[in-house]
Amino acid sequence: MEDINGKKMPAIIIFTMAINYMREHLLDILKKRIPDIRQSDIMFVINVPAIWNDASKQFMREAAVAVCTFDSSI
Repeated sequence: MEDINGKKMPAIIIFTMAINYMREHLLDILKKRIPDIRQSDIMFVINVPAIWNDASKQFMREAAVAVCTFDSSI
């Protein structure tokens, strides 16, 4: 992928960073409301459109697994 300045970065890194940001943001909010919550108390699920082809679905799975909080059972 390329940003508006022409700098290139692999899409897998961008998607991994986005997923990780959402995970961290959720945990921050939950910890404010439920101080004793642990990440292991949460099951993360990522939905993808059914019309995506298998390669796109696999790409999203790899990005999620790369966050290291998801396992290969996604």
